[in-house]
Amino acid sequence: MERRGFLAALGAGAVAGLAPIPSWAAVGVEDVSRSAGDFPSLFGTREYFIGSTVKKLPRARAAIKPLEREIAANFAQAVARAVPVSAVRGGTTDSIFQAAGAFSPHERMRMVNDFANRMPYIEDIDNYGLRDFWADTATFFKNGGDCEDFAMAKFKLLEKIGFHPARMRIVLLLDQNRNRQHAVLTVNTGGEAWMLDSLIRDVVPHQKAAHYRPTVSLSGPRLYLHIAPKA
Repeated sequence: MERRGFLAALGAGAVAGLAPIPSWAAVGVEDVSRSAGDFPSLFGTREYFIGSTVKKLPRARAAIKPLEREIAANFAQAVARAVPVSAVRGGTTDSIFQAAGAFSPHERMRMVNDFANRMPYIEDIDNYGLRDFWADTATFFKNGGDCEDFAMAKFKLLEKIGFHPARMRIVLLLDQNRNRQHAVLTVNTGGEAWMLDSLIRDVVPHQKAAHYRPTVSLSGPRLYLHIAPKA
Protein backbone atom coordinates (compact mmCIF):
# COMPACT_ATOMS: atom_id res chain seq x y z
CA MET A 1 0.00 0.00 0.00
CA GLU A 2 1.30 3.49 -0.83
CA ARG A 3 2.46 5.43 2.19
CA ARG A 4 0.15 8.41 1.69
CA GLY A 5 -2.90 6.46 0.57
CA PHE A 6 -3.68 4.83 3.88
CA LEU A 7 -5.76 7.54 5.51
CA ALA A 8 -8.34 7.31 2.75
CA ALA A 9 -8.71 3.59 3.38
CA LEU A 10 -9.05 3.68 7.17
CA GLY A 11 -12.82 3.67 7.11
CA ALA A 12 -13.10 1.08 4.37
CA GLY A 13 -13.04 -2.15 6.30
CA ALA A 14 -9.91 -1.84 8.41
CA VAL A 15 -11.48 -4.28 10.84
CA ALA A 16 -13.61 -6.15 8.33
CA GLY A 17 -14.03 -9.77 9.28
CA LEU A 18 -13.72 -9.13 13.00
CA ALA A 19 -16.49 -11.21 14.51
CA PRO A 20 -18.36 -9.61 17.40
CA ILE A 21 -18.58 -11.57 20.62
CA PRO A 22 -21.60 -13.94 20.58
CA SER A 23 -23.74 -11.99 23.06
CA TRP A 24 -22.77 -8.55 21.94
CA ALA A 25 -23.73 -6.79 25.17
CA ALA A 26 -21.07 -8.59 27.17
CA VAL A 27 -21.66 -9.56 30.79
CA GLY A 28 -18.89 -9.86 33.34
CA VAL A 29 -16.15 -8.44 31.10
CA GLU A 30 -13.21 -7.00 33.04
CA ASP A 31 -13.38 -3.23 33.42
CA VAL A 32 -10.09 -2.21 31.84
CA SER A 33 -10.96 1.48 32.18
CA ARG A 34 -9.71 1.25 35.76
CA SER A 35 -6.12 0.94 36.81
CA ALA A 36 -5.03 -2.56 37.84
CA GLY A 37 -2.69 -3.49 40.68
CA ASP A 38 0.91 -4.41 40.03
CA PHE A 39 1.89 -4.81 36.40
CA PRO A 40 2.86 -8.40 35.53
CA SER A 41 6.60 -9.01 35.45
CA LEU A 42 7.55 -8.34 31.81
CA PHE A 43 9.90 -10.82 30.16
CA GLY A 44 11.18 -11.93 33.56
CA THR A 45 12.17 -8.43 34.73
CA ARG A 46 11.10 -6.15 37.53
CA GLU A 47 10.05 -2.59 36.75
CA TYR A 48 10.96 0.49 38.77
CA PHE A 49 9.39 3.91 38.31
CA ILE A 50 12.21 6.35 37.54
CA GLY A 51 10.44 9.61 36.70
CA SER A 52 9.01 11.69 33.89
CA THR A 53 9.07 10.38 30.32
CA VAL A 54 9.60 13.87 28.91
CA LYS A 55 12.50 14.68 31.26
CA LYS A 56 14.34 11.37 31.07
CA LEU A 57 13.41 10.26 27.53
CA PRO A 58 12.69 13.52 25.68
CA ARG A 59 12.64 11.90 22.24
CA ALA A 60 9.46 10.11 23.35
CA ARG A 61 7.62 13.39 23.90
CA ALA A 62 5.04 12.46 21.24
CA ALA A 63 3.85 9.62 23.49
CA ILE A 64 2.16 12.04 25.89
CA LYS A 65 0.25 13.93 23.23
CA PRO A 66 -3.48 13.13 22.82
CA LEU A 67 -4.66 11.16 19.81
CA GLU A 68 -5.28 13.49 16.89
CA ARG A 69 -8.95 14.12 16.10
CA GLU A 70 -8.59 13.02 12.47
CA ILE A 71 -7.12 9.66 13.46
CA ALA A 72 -9.78 9.12 16.13
CA ALA A 73 -12.53 9.81 13.59
CA ASN A 74 -11.08 7.44 11.00
CA PHE A 75 -10.54 4.70 13.58
CA ALA A 76 -14.15 5.17 14.71
CA GLN A 77 -15.32 4.56 11.13
CA ALA A 78 -13.45 1.26 11.12
CA VAL A 79 -14.74 0.26 14.55
CA ALA A 80 -18.31 1.08 13.50
CA ARG A 81 -18.20 -1.75 10.98
CA ALA A 82 -17.89 -4.23 13.86
CA VAL A 83 -20.48 -2.58 16.11
CA PRO A 84 -24.24 -3.19 15.64
CA VAL A 85 -25.94 -0.05 14.36
CA SER A 86 -28.56 -0.33 17.10
CA ALA A 87 -25.85 0.08 19.76
CA VAL A 88 -24.58 3.42 18.47
CA ARG A 89 -26.52 6.53 19.34
CA GLY A 90 -25.99 9.42 16.97
CA GLY A 91 -23.05 7.84 15.17
CA THR A 92 -20.53 10.17 16.85
CA THR A 93 -16.92 9.18 17.42
CA ASP A 94 -17.43 9.08 21.19
CA SER A 95 -20.59 6.98 20.96
CA ILE A 96 -18.88 4.45 18.69
CA PHE A 97 -15.95 4.11 21.07
CA GLN A 98 -18.33 3.77 24.01
CA ALA A 99 -20.24 1.02 22.19
CA ALA A 100 -16.97 -0.79 21.45
CA GLY A 101 -16.56 -1.19 25.20
CA ALA A 102 -18.99 -4.12 25.02
CA PHE A 103 -16.34 -6.14 23.24
CA SER A 104 -14.03 -8.14 25.47
CA PRO A 105 -10.63 -6.59 26.22
CA HIS A 106 -8.98 -9.20 24.01
CA GLU A 107 -11.28 -8.40 21.07
CA ARG A 108 -10.50 -4.73 21.45
CA MET A 109 -6.78 -5.42 21.56
CA ARG A 110 -7.03 -7.52 18.40
CA MET A 111 -9.06 -4.78 16.71
CA VAL A 112 -6.36 -2.19 17.42
CA ASN A 113 -3.48 -4.55 16.58
CA ASP A 114 -4.99 -5.40 13.18
CA PHE A 115 -5.74 -1.75 12.46
CA ALA A 116 -2.23 -0.47 13.18
CA ASN A 117 -0.33 -3.42 11.72
CA ARG A 118 -1.71 -2.61 8.27
CA MET A 119 0.74 0.27 8.09
CA PRO A 120 4.09 -0.25 6.33
CA TYR A 121 7.17 -0.67 8.50
CA ILE A 122 9.72 1.98 7.51
CA GLU A 123 12.94 2.80 9.34
CA ASP A 124 13.39 6.36 10.63
CA ILE A 125 16.50 6.84 8.51
CA ASP A 126 14.43 6.20 5.37
CA ASN A 127 11.41 8.24 6.53
CA TYR A 128 13.11 11.26 8.06
CA GLY A 129 16.86 10.91 7.56
CA LEU A 130 17.26 10.41 11.31
CA ARG A 131 18.44 7.38 13.27
CA ASP A 132 15.68 7.72 15.86
CA PHE A 133 12.52 9.80 15.55
CA TRP A 134 9.27 9.35 17.48
CA ALA A 135 6.56 10.50 15.10
CA ASP A 136 3.17 11.59 16.37
CA THR A 137 0.32 9.24 15.55
CA ALA A 138 -1.05 11.31 12.67
CA THR A 139 2.37 11.29 11.02
CA PHE A 140 2.65 7.53 11.53
CA PHE A 141 -0.70 6.94 9.82
CA LYS A 142 0.45 9.16 6.97
CA ASN A 143 3.99 7.89 6.41
CA GLY A 144 4.26 4.51 8.10
CA GLY A 145 6.88 4.09 10.78
CA ASP A 146 9.09 1.86 12.85
CA CYS A 147 8.46 -0.23 15.96
CA GLU A 148 7.97 2.50 18.57
CA ASP A 149 5.55 4.32 16.24
CA PHE A 150 3.42 1.17 16.01
CA ALA A 151 3.51 0.69 19.79
CA MET A 152 2.63 4.31 20.49
CA ALA A 153 -0.29 4.33 18.03
CA LYS A 154 -1.71 1.18 19.63
CA PHE A 155 -1.37 2.73 23.09
CA LYS A 156 -3.39 5.77 22.06
CA LEU A 157 -6.04 3.81 20.15
CA LEU A 158 -6.58 1.42 23.06
CA GLU A 159 -6.91 4.38 25.42
CA LYS A 160 -9.65 5.72 23.13
CA ILE A 161 -11.64 2.51 23.42
CA GLY A 162 -11.52 2.29 27.16
CA PHE A 163 -8.13 1.04 28.38
CA HIS A 164 -6.60 2.85 31.36
CA PRO A 165 -3.10 4.08 30.44
CA ALA A 166 -1.65 2.55 33.62
CA ARG A 167 -2.55 -0.86 32.18
CA MET A 168 -0.25 -0.34 29.20
CA ARG A 169 3.49 -0.11 28.62
CA ILE A 170 5.39 0.90 25.50
CA VAL A 171 8.40 -1.35 26.05
CA LEU A 172 11.85 -0.59 24.59
CA LEU A 173 13.88 -3.77 24.42
CA LEU A 174 16.64 -5.78 22.82
CA ASP A 175 15.52 -8.45 20.37
CA GLN A 176 18.25 -11.03 21.00
CA ASN A 177 17.32 -13.10 17.96
CA ARG A 178 17.95 -10.20 15.62
CA ASN A 179 20.51 -8.42 17.84
CA ARG A 180 18.77 -5.07 17.48
CA GLN A 181 16.58 -2.67 19.42
CA HIS A 182 12.82 -3.09 19.19
CA ALA A 183 9.62 -1.80 20.82
CA VAL A 184 6.26 -3.41 21.58
CA LEU A 185 3.11 -2.56 23.48
CA THR A 186 2.07 -4.70 26.45
CA VAL A 187 -1.37 -4.58 28.07
CA ASN A 188 -2.33 -5.79 31.54
CA THR A 189 -5.70 -7.59 31.54
CA GLY A 190 -6.92 -10.76 33.18
CA GLY A 191 -3.78 -10.86 35.32
CA GLU A 192 -1.65 -11.34 32.20
CA ALA A 193 0.53 -9.03 30.12
CA TRP A 194 -0.50 -9.30 26.48
CA MET A 195 1.85 -8.20 23.72
CA LEU A 196 0.94 -6.23 20.59
CA ASP A 197 3.96 -6.45 18.31
CA SER A 198 4.45 -5.07 14.80
CA LEU A 199 6.30 -8.32 13.97
CA ILE A 200 3.49 -10.65 15.12
CA ARG A 201 0.02 -10.80 13.66
CA ASP A 202 -1.79 -12.00 16.79
CA VAL A 203 -2.09 -10.60 20.30
CA VAL A 204 -0.06 -13.02 22.44
CA PRO A 205 1.11 -13.39 26.05
CA HIS A 206 4.45 -11.67 26.55
CA GLN A 207 6.05 -15.00 27.52
CA LYS A 208 5.90 -15.98 23.84
CA ALA A 209 8.88 -13.69 23.23
CA ALA A 210 11.49 -15.09 25.60
CA HIS A 211 14.19 -13.56 23.39
CA TYR A 212 13.10 -10.02 24.29
CA ARG A 213 15.09 -8.16 26.97
CA PRO A 214 13.40 -4.91 28.05
CA THR A 215 15.40 -1.90 29.19
CA VAL A 216 12.78 0.79 29.82
CA SER A 217 9.05 1.20 29.32
CA LEU A 218 6.63 4.10 29.46
CA SER A 219 2.99 4.56 30.29
CA GLY A 220 2.33 8.01 28.91
CA PRO A 221 4.21 10.45 31.19
CA ARG A 222 5.57 7.75 33.52
CA LEU A 223 8.87 6.02 32.76
CA TYR A 224 10.04 2.69 34.18
CA LEU A 225 13.40 0.92 34.31
CA HIS A 226 13.46 -2.87 33.82
CA ILE A 227 16.01 -5.03 35.60
CA ALA A 228 16.39 -8.79 35.33
CA PRO A 229 16.71 -10.61 38.69
CA LYS A 230 20.15 -11.84 39.63
CA ALA A 231 20.80 -15.50 38.85
